[in-house]
Order: sequence, then structure tokens, then C-alpha cells
Amino acid sequence: MLSLLPALTLSAALHLLAGPPPVTRFSGHLAHAPAGDTVRLFVGPKRAKAPLSPSGDFQFEFNDLEATTPVHFTYAGQSTRLYLMPGDQLRLTLDFKDFDKTLVYSGRGADVNNYLAQAQWKFEYSPPGNDPRPMDVLKQKPSTTPAEMRRNADAFRQQRRAFLAEYAKAHPLPASFRHEAEFGIDLAWGTQLLNYLAISRAQSTAEAGPNQPVDPAYFSFVQQLPLRELGQHMRGLDENTAVAQFLYAYQDRLVPSGKLSTDPAEGPRLYKLATQELGEGKTLNMAMQMLMGWKIDADVAGAQVFYRTFRQHNADSTLARGLRLSMAKKLTLSPGKPAPAFTLLDNMGKAVSLSDFKGKVVYLDFWGTWCGPCMKEMTESAPALKKQFEGRDVVFLYVSQGDPEDRWKQTLVDKQFISANSVHLREPRESRQVAIDYQVNQWPTYWLIGRDGRIVDAQAPRPSDGPKTVAAIEAALKP
Repeated sequence: MLSLLPALTLSAALHLLAGPPPVTRFSGHLAHAPAGDTVRLFVGPKRAKAPLSPSGDFQFEFNDLEATTPVHFTYAGQSTRLYLMPGDQLRLTLDFKDFDKTLVYSGRGADVNNYLAQAQWKFEYSPPGNDPRPMDVLKQKPSTTPAEMRRNADAFRQQRRAFLAEYAKAHPLPASFRHEAEFGIDLAWGTQLLNYLAISRAQSTAEAGPNQPVDPAYFSFVQQLPLRELGQHMRGLDENTAVAQFLYAYQDRLVPSGKLSTDPAEGPRLYKLATQELGEGKTLNMAMQMLMGWKIDADVAGAQVFYRTFRQHNADSTLARGLRLSMAKKLTLSPGKPAPAFTLLDNMGKAVSLSDFKGKVVYLDFWGTWCGPCMKEMTESAPALKKQFEGRDVVFLYVSQGDPEDRWKQTLVDKQFISANSVHLREPRESRQVAIDYQVNQWPTYWLIGRDGRIVDAQAPRPSDGPKTVAAIEAALKP
């Protein structure tokens, strides 16, 4: 009989000799925490949960943790990120009333996690201080120039790197963790610089001015980012989110104008650029899938041309197939096509169909009481817009998405949303057919439908767009 020992791989043999991984414990005390909830963890790709005792204590024990693992902690709407290493005996304490400010760790593994807690408070959650965060500066000063944004972002990145270096002098941090921390700082820096373009473009549009071309030199920071490492840092919920946020913002690297060209050469050019920076593989596919998904909603004509290249390069996947179906659906929702029919109940319990408004222009608004931007439009800008078209052939048709019936009805009354030229309908939470038919992926979303029941604009301007919205409705009213 042949011996089985040679059949073992070297790695398997070493694993057997090393024995099982040490027990890792993570416990904590949450002072003044609300009772009756469960502490939940995302440990890498896995999930774990434990009860919180009446005194505010919890404990987890892991027998299978084999490597440093990113962890996302959440309880009663609050969350934080941390790292666990095999054999850690980590304890967390905080006052729930000041969650991020009072977060402290003790025990084995405390050095790494106290750095995370202090850095999160100092650079993410604390009130703005003498050195405000770049995005806070941009909110305060929307006219910030590209050069100013770069200076602000560079200074903030340097502050974060200096804090990490100073902390590491006083507390031993594993080299692998310090590399991940530096990577996270750089990724956040790149995301901020890319997000600036979208915010600046939106501000320019709001002021009805032309978008200024982006100087290619602005993107010099991209060469300083370790983009080919992106896939290596997708090991936990927070890391995945940070990478996804960067790749979503990366669309503005590829299409800084916000609008895809309908030139067939555009797709190959974008793939060449993205491949040079991101490399081949999963990260490239994700970036292009996000670009395609974004443009299906925002730029149908450009997305239709880009899709030819996307099909050639992107590996087949559930998401890629979904995008293909979305593209086919979007083409049926272009101007001149019949608006999808639907029937829903209004706030008086009466069945109302879209076809009931044939002969009138319909300004269709998909919204929800849970949506802050929706409520802002409804309360601050919609009343004046409705008032301007009183007595004319315009119906303001509101479709609430996912609201409980009683809350929806009460909001209509309390906020005085009901008017002579508005109709309020609700799509129940368990049904999303109207939203699916209209490809609604964000709220609020506005449509203009002509007197003949055909689509005029699948991306109609908001009430807050003022004269632009009035002009669009007036144009739709013309014979």
C-alpha cells in the first residue's frame, strides 16, 4: 500500500504541523446604549452577531481566524471599523451618546484599533476645526478652483499621513497594517479629487453656465495612486465600500465632461486609458460596469454607442447581463416612445391611471417621505412651480415609493402638498413594478409626458431648476 504522506502538499503539511489558529476574542461595553438590539459584525466576508446584555456588554469568540481581518462593527444605527488579528484579546469601550469620540480599545490588538478610532474621529467625524476637510471647504465655497481643490486635498492628505507616522512612532503597528492605512489615505485623497469634478460640474449647470473643459494636468494625481492594488484591498465591508466609491468617482476621470461622446472611437479610447491605469481583470470590469450603469440613466445616446465596446471587453456576469437588459429597456423609454401605463390608488383610495390625463402635460415625480432631497424639492420649490401652471393643461403627478400608507397620507396633509393641479399616488413597498418600468434608480426622479401620452423627457429638470423647468413644461404644452 502506498503511503499517503507524499500526496500532501507542502502547505497542507505545514498547516497540520502548525496546529489550529489561536482563539481570538473581541468583547466590549457600550455605556448608555439603547436596549433590545444585537451587536453585528462583518468579519471579512462573513457575518456574526451577539446579544448585548442589559448592562451593555457583548463578546465574540473566533476559532477560525487565520489572518489579519478587517471588521465592520454595528449596533443600533452606529458603526465603526476595526481589525482583528489571530489571537487578539481585544476589548472596546465607549459611551453611546458620544460614540466615535469616546471609542477606546484595550488588550492585545489595541494599538492598531486605537489608531483607527482616533483617525476616524479626527479626520472623518469630529466637528470641522482650523483645518477643515476638503469637501467641507467645497460646500462652503462652491466656486473653489481646481488648483485650490488640489491644494486643500494635498494638505489634508499630508495631515493624515503625518498623524499615522507620529502614531506609529509611539505605538508598534504591523508593516502590513501600516501599508493598508497609507493605501486608505491615498484612496480617499483620490476619491475627493475626482468627486470635485462632479460637484463643480453640477454647480456650473445650476448657474446655467457652460461647463469648462478640465485641464488634463489636473489628473496628474492619478499616477500617484496604487490603482493596481485595488483588488487586493477588497477584504471587508468598509474596504469594499471605499474601493467602490473610488471606482464610481473614477467615471469622472474617464468622462470629465459628464457626457459620453457618440464617436465610436470613444469606447476603445476609454478602455485603453482605464487598462493602463487599473490593469486587466476584476477592477477594470467593475469600473466599466459602473460607468455603463451610470450612463444608461444619464446619457442614453452616449451609452448606446459605448455599449458596443463594453460588450467586446467586459466579461459576462450577472451585472453585465443586467446592464444589457437595462439598456434594452432604456431604449423603449426614449423621447417619443409611449410612457409605460400604470394604475395606482390615490390618497382618497381611488384608482388613477396615467391614461386618465391624455390631452394634458404630465410632470411626473417619483419621490418618498424618507428621501431628504425629495422633501426639499416638495416643500421649497414645487409649490411655486405648481402655482405658476394653475388653470392650465398641466398635471403634477406624484408617485410615492415605499412609504407606509398612513405616513404618506399624513405627510400630504401636514406639509400641504395637495393642490388643485396635483394628483398623489402611492406604490406600496411590496410592489416596485412602476419604478421598474420607469427604470427609477434614484429619488427624486422627474419625467415629462406629452398630451399624447408619449415621453417628452425622461430626465426632466427639477422644480428647483426654476426657469429651466418652466421652459421645459411650456415647450411640452405647445401644439
